Amino acid sequence: MFIPNSFSGLRMTLSCYHEPRALRTSKGSVEMKYILWTSALALSVAACLTACDDSSSDSSYEIPSYKNEADLPDSCNMEVAKVDTAYYACFENKWVAVTDSAAVEQLKEGLDEKEIKAKLEDLENLLIKSSSSSEKLASSSSAAEKPDDNNDSGDAEGDSSSSVKSSSSKVKRSSSSEKNSGGSVEEVIDCSGKTAKAGKQNMSVTVDGKKRTFIMYVPSSYKGDKPVPLFVDYHQIGGSGSGQYSSTKYRSKTDPEGVITLYPDGTSKGGGGMGNLPGWNVGPCCSDDDDVKFSREMIAAVEEIACIDKKRVYAAGYSMGGGMANQVACSMADVFAAVAPAGMDLNRTNSARCSPDRPISIIMFRGTADNVCKYQGGDSGYNDGLNFLGAQLNFEFWAQKNGCTGSPSKNSDGCDEYSNCKDGTKVVLCTKQGGGHEQGDANIGWPFLKQFTLP
Repeated sequence: MFIPNSFSGLRMTLSCYHEPRALRTSKGSVEMKYILWTSALALSVAACLTACDDSSSDSSYEIPSYKNEADLPDSCNMEVAKVDTAYYACFENKWVAVTDSAAVEQLKEGLDEKEIKAKLEDLENLLIKSSSSSEKLASSSSAAEKPDDNNDSGDAEGDSSSSVKSSSSKVKRSSSSEKNSGGSVEEVIDCSGKTAKAGKQNMSVTVDGKKRTFIMYVPSSYKGDKPVPLFVDYHQIGGSGSGQYSSTKYRSKTDPEGVITLYPDGTSKGGGGMGNLPGWNVGPCCSDDDDVKFSREMIAAVEEIACIDKKRVYAAGYSMGGGMANQVACSMADVFAAVAPAGMDLNRTNSARCSPDRPISIIMFRGTADNVCKYQGGDSGYNDGLNFLGAQLNFEFWAQKNGCTGSPSKNSDGCDEYSNCKDGTKVVLCTKQGGGHEQGDANIGWPFLKQFTLP
């Protein structure tokens, strides 16, 4: 049976000796991440048991069994032991609860080289959830490097379609206002009962008696064992959620981090011209539907089935979708931690009634040669009643709403930034000289967004 010796930086060599069976780790084992080494340890136990049960083996070996945890020997030498139905393995001379017998038996059946890598992705589900086991895991990993509780990076590749039946994660977070004082809040987010699976799914909610549709995309890096950010991406006038899913620049950044993304569909109100095209209700144009209410219902529906960190929900959009991202900053600052509109500003109508619940960070992407939503603002030219603030006035508008003081300065991305704003928020305008009507730059936008959480 072949066991690969490298998974995402983890190197482990499995050797099954008859006197005794041993699990041997390489020199760098003490530096292994908490989750990875426990998962690989579980796999090693299963693989060792498979070899131990092999009828072709030249001698037999029986795993020592104990009635209680207290009966385990004080010292151990990388052997495997069994307490009741639970398996234990020795790591750094300490016993570690690994999995239950039923789970191990499932792993023992038919493992081959290809399946081993896939099993690594799901082995977290096999860890014992009892408090006593958790204490042993914590103590045995004290010499290992602890992972960042708020790290969203996905190490494994592939499609994870199994849901986690019981899991909760502690999130140590700093809100925007707390960043200045250095304070932090630890909370437990329960991921149990969440059924979302990897892939692209067409979904709908009913809002004011009308069916509203959207796409939910769950990347393969989402495992369901810890809360992840949610990212809403609004399409342009005449577009669709499917079109934005295909053309957005953000998925290349959010997918590897396990971020779940949503692509809602706008509606039209008829009457000819722009009114016949699917869009968003951003004032005098271009829908009569309550798109803020739709956004709230859509997010709530996703939070029911996926493990979402409600303090890390973000919005972006392109063209009229950028207008909608501005709109939700006005009306949904209690839901969105930060927004990133591109290709459109607030207009004279919705800016007049913009009243966010709190200061909210915003990064705007605009091109000086935009021929659809002009950089300098003014009438749209499409006879739709839209009269835009323009990039600079929109920038100043949000600086005023967020209570920013001083003058903007150039940041490391070459964008204009107000950084001295209430509650640690920021207001940023990224201007592309000669740029046209374009999607936002995810290389700048995503790092900006994810640094903020709801207070």
